[in-house]
Order: sequence, then C-alpha cells, then structure tokens
Amino acid sequence: MSLPLGPRSSSPGTQIFERVILGLIIPGVTLTTAMLILCGYAAWNPVSRRYLDRVSFRLLVYALVAHLVFGITFTVGSLMAYPGARCDLLSFFPNLSLMFSAGMFSCMALNLPLVLAHNINGQKMEKYYVLGTTLFGLICNVVPYASGKLGWDAINGSCWYRSTNPAEMMRWLVGTQSFWIMLSAVGEVGAFLTILGYIVAYELDMRRFHAGTQLKTNYSSEAAHRAGSTIRRFRNIILRVGLYPLVSCLLNISTSVIDVYQMKYPESSAFNWRLNLTDLAIYAGRPLIYGLLAATDPSLIRALRALRHPEDESETQSHGPGWPTPSACLSTVIDMPPSEVDCDETDREETSTAPTPGTILEDGKERCLDEGQDQGGITTNTLAQTQRASIDVVCHI
Repeated sequence: MSLPLGPRSSSPGTQIFERVILGLIIPGVTLTTAMLILCGYAAWNPVSRRYLDRVSFRLLVYALVAHLVFGITFTVGSLMAYPGARCDLLSFFPNLSLMFSAGMFSCMALNLPLVLAHNINGQKMEKYYVLGTTLFGLICNVVPYASGKLGWDAINGSCWYRSTNPAEMMRWLVGTQSFWIMLSAVGEVGAFLTILGYIVAYELDMRRFHAGTQLKTNYSSEAAHRAGSTIRRFRNIILRVGLYPLVSCLLNISTSVIDVYQMKYPESSAFNWRLNLTDLAIYAGRPLIYGLLAATDPSLIRALRALRHPEDESETQSHGPGWPTPSACLSTVIDMPPSEVDCDETDREETSTAPTPGTILEDGKERCLDEGQDQGGITTNTLAQTQRASIDVVCHI
C-alpha cells in the first residue's frame, strides 16, 4: 500500500493525509470493535447463539478481527513511519492482515456454491478455509520479510516494500500481494455468478414442476404473464449475495491497480498525489465499510432481535416442525411479498411438497441443507397457509 508520509511530510498536503487517515480509521476501528463485542455477546447468550452458528458468519468474524489489526497497524505505520525494526513489522502486519481478510471474504463467497451446488460439507471445510488462508498469507509475507524486502523505503519515505531496484520491488509487490488480492476479488465474482445461475436453474425447475401438476393451467397462465423475470423476482437475494463481491472488487482491484501504477511511475506530480490520497482513503476506509456490511448481516439482525424479544423465541420453539428450529435453515430467510409470489395460497400448499434445490432425498430421508448441519441451500419453507412464502439462502452475507 502506498503510504503518504516521507518526502511529502513537509508539504501542506500532509495534514490532509493525516485527516483522511484518522477520519476513516477511527470510526472504522470503533465500529469493528463494537461489532466484535456484540457478536461475542450474541454468540455467548443461549437465546441468540443458534442464529450465529454459521460457517460464513464465523469467517466474517475472523475477517473483522483482521481488519481491526489492519486498522491499528496501518495507522501507526502511516503516521509514525521511521526506519528500524519496528518499521519492518509495521510493513508486515498490515500486509498480512489485509491478505487474511481478503482471503476470508473470498472463502465466504466460495463456501456458498460449494455447499449449495456441490453438497460439500461446509462445517468440515471451515478449518481448511482458515488454515489455508493463514498459511498462504504467511508465505506471501514471511518470504519478503525474511528477504529484507519489507521495511523502510528510503525513496518513498514509508514503511512498505523496499528495494533499490524498482523493477525488483514491482515483482515483489505483484507476486506477494497485488495479484492475489485481485484474484480473490475475481473469485468472489465467479462464486456470485455460480449462485446466480443456480437461482435461475432453481426457478426454472420449479416452473417445470408446476407445469406437470394438476394446477398446470392456472400456474402456467399466471407465471407466463408475470412482468418480472426470474432475476427480478429474486432481486433481494441476488443483491445480498452480490454485495460483498461488489465491495471487494471496488476496494481490492482499485487499490492493487493504484499501487502497481505508483510503483511503476513513482515521480511526484499532482495526479500521483491525488491517486495516493485516493489509495490511502480506500485502505483507511476498509474497516468502516466492512464493519457496516457486517452490521447488516441477517443472522446478526435475527440474533439481536432474539435478544430483544426472548419471549418470541420460546414461543417459536414451542411450535411444530413447520417452524424454524435450531437445526433449520435460518441463515438468510428472505420474505417474499404477495406480489413476488407466483402461487396463490392453494399453490403454496403444493409448493411445500415439491423437491427443491435446498432439499435432497438421500437414503429415503430428507435433510435440510444449511450450515448448522454442515450444508447450505435454497428452501421453500413449509409454513401454515397464513404465513407468507419465504426462501432461505445460506450465503456469505
């Protein structure tokens, strides 16, 4: 990451850099700390614990911890950059925490198509996500650290990659950070497109199923005249699933491109100064942006709702099998308003008996694919006729 202090430290723009860093890092670190405390309490409390028992949510917590480390070390390295052993560490830990958080979000995106489309055990994969990301991040940062390529860069006056040969420093930057950061963002987009295709296939399968039922005429005529397409019908699900990949692309790809550009063209100019300020703002804003996304996580919202109304939880658990239980699909239930449901109340009764992509019949037994049971899926919930239809997606949001 391109740090602003050094040769420009005596320029009037130094105060602008410092204000940008502190103005974004302080609320970001504060929000991230508050979110971790809140998540810890909700996971500790028996009333809300079951809502947070998700692989994707735990990966999100690991990423928040990495962002907390990144926010602190990035600030110290930016505002108090001096040569020495401390400068080496202030180059190592921001880079390591940055790669670890990017890897966690990439694993969150990868987890959904693996458990949903390929029926891979998500909970068993969790340790591989964490260990693989940690090991890869250590390799990409220990190697340049041990080689003396991280530390005080006398040319730029910053704690970052250092080398007397710009071409060599470019190779270290691309090979140990920029390429992998961009690859993780591209991987998230690929996982999102996989889920998008799965949702479309799900809808087409459901339409083919209804076309062969006794309600073929009514359903077909009703579905044929729907104004919204499949994508529009599931727009809430698609927006939620695609939110993290979108943010990752905006943050990771933009910072990687700016870092490579400034490494290749290090000369001082007004354009490079503005690029450096933009780069700095994106890095400093990471904890804040991802903290806001974590605050809107559906599982966390349900957990907080359970803490606020514990009496509703006891009432929910007292209902029959049709109601959600600790082992039911609870991750991202998205209620569908009547205008978005292709079936009337009579059709909904029949839909509840249909085999959906979220339900697999194996050895004569039906098992729900959610991460609480090491799986994930899209489920048309079996509710009473007075309930609204809903779709539950175990996803990385």
